[in-house]
Amino acid sequence: MLVDYRYHLGSFVAVFLALLLGILIGIGLAPNPEELNRVVAGLKADYQAAREAKEAELQALREANRESDMLLRDAVAALVRDRLAGRRVAIVVDHEFGRDALVDNLRGLLKHAGASITSTTIFTRDFVTLPTDMRDKVARRLSLYPPPGVYYRTLIAQAIAKDLVKGRPALLRELHAAGLLRSSADSDYTLPPQAVLIVGGCKSPAEASLERIDLPMIRELTSLGVRVVGCEARGMAVSCIPAYRASGISTVDNADTPAGRLAIVLTLAGAEGHFGVKETADRFLPDIPPSSAR
Repeated sequence: MLVDYRYHLGSFVAVFLALLLGILIGIGLAPNPEELNRVVAGLKADYQAAREAKEAELQALREANRESDMLLRDAVAALVRDRLAGRRVAIVVDHEFGRDALVDNLRGLLKHAGASITSTTIFTRDFVTLPTDMRDKVARRLSLYPPPGVYYRTLIAQAIAKDLVKGRPALLRELHAAGLLRSSADSDYTLPPQAVLIVGGCKSPAEASLERIDLPMIRELTSLGVRVVGCEARGMAVSCIPAYRASGISTVDNADTPAGRLAIVLTLAGAEGHFGVKETADRFLPDIPPSSAR
């Protein structure tokens, strides 16, 4: 159970103000300097005792929180173990997260759940912005030209999804060489995934390209019969969840928490719905099948 430290801070401030009021009253009533000194000394002692008591209480609460966090992590680790055993999963990240550990944590989660991660593909900033000179260069190199009314990024996103599912690595390698994609060192694009986890959510609108990247990929992947789950961390300024939800896939909006990680594994394993803590969520967690159902 998480502790709201604001309540305890407020209590501490109230105690301090009460002591200050006592000092002022003491000053007004003290008949002589000696009496005033005794009053002040007593109030200082009371204040110090109250402060030490509050600090001890806060330390105990911090320790209880730490133990609760450890228990929660261990419980989630036990619940997800082998739930994705034998299942091939690809991870697609719709923009670069910089030093954020979210993607690495998700990779560790899926491996612990028994999944075989076929690839981890990250769309670079150049792909999201796709300057004209970069677009023309890649179009000539790959001989990919969109028909009227189709955006170039949409065309490539659809092609990536199709080749990812069919185990065709040529285009993905070309895009990697052109700087439009980054991949984990262990990515094997010859292995078709059975499920794809799309990681979205941005800190600024400039990083988002839902209509050009995420949604075209989701439509192509689902049309090819692949299970798709969309997720993001809690504190994203630009949420992808409403668009993911509208596309018909299951979603998790708190992927950076133990509960969110559990929900991701359960949705990849087959649970349907929208889970997490944001307004777009239907429930906090999916139903957890008993261990005998593994």
